Amino acid sequence: MATPVVTKTAWKLQEIVAHASNVSSLVLGKASGRLLATGGDDCRVNLWSINKPNCIMSLTGHTSPVESVRLNTPEELIVAGSQSGSIRVWDLEAAKSRRPPT
Repeated sequence: MATPVVTKTAWKLQEIVAHASNVSSLVLGKASGRLLATGGDDCRVNLWSINKPNCIMSLTGHTSPVESVRLNTPEELIVAGSQSGSIRVWDLEAAKSRRPPT
């Protein structure tokens, strides 16, 4: 009996330049599915609208590459961890970092 072959096809819908250097982390918001957050070796966290190819917000303040980003479910906060071990919580409405967690 023959084994079925499963094939998948993928198409590149869009390509964007997200950071000045490598992108090390990205997350798609679960609430709307329309926000994408990226973290990179340029020490930035960038926020993107899936509908637009341009960055809608760039958050600076990390002093080493950002290795992990997460959006909370209502898509109000981004938590970002850097290579140095620091964590920042970004308030998207205010576009600034909240007091560091203790």
